[in-house]
Amino acid sequence: MGYRSQGAIVVAFESLADMKEVLAVYRLDPRVQKLNPFQTNLDDDLVDNDGNWTFHDWALDSDTTCFIMRLDYFAWKWYESYEDVQAYLHIATVCKQFANERENFTYAYRFVRGGEEHDDTEEECYGSESYLSQMMVENLEQEVGVRMVWELTDDLTCNTTRQDYYNNQNCSETLQKTKETKHVNI
Repeated sequence: MGYRSQGAIVVAFESLADMKEVLAVYRLDPRVQKLNPFQTNLDDDLVDNDGNWTFHDWALDSDTTCFIMRLDYFAWKWYESYEDVQAYLHIATVCKQFANERENFTYAYRFVRGGEEHDDTEEECYGSESYLSQMMVENLEQEVGVRMVWELTDDLTCNTTRQDYYNNQNCSETLQKTKETKHVNI
């Protein structure tokens, strides 16, 4: 079966227009075209979006709404030599390119991967040079970390089989929002 990893890639943008422009360039890469990580069937609640980017708006604070693309993966063979992994990671290259070419381009990138071994983890979190980008980076560190811990807790306490885990897309009903985590959707 091989060594498996789980994790997330989250990219936040200041505007929907910025996200769409980055996606237009990202989709030009042959690896991305081959993988097509945008296939979804919104009419079917039973569709497993594992392997597909999801898109959300994100209230950074009471005055600022940003836009997020997110990939969550579970039990994947995550080797950077694999073409599909390269396709997912290519989004970081495109974002860096935009930030280098445009003075006011604002984004934040977060990558988290954990392997089967306790000490096998990778994390990256960075963005452009703007103040808003640094706020997004700090909040993505909290957002992704909290969600991963809750998803792991949910997996350990609520699921008894692998099939239970795959069918349970929401965090446990017993998780409660607190003042510190009120911005996190459960």
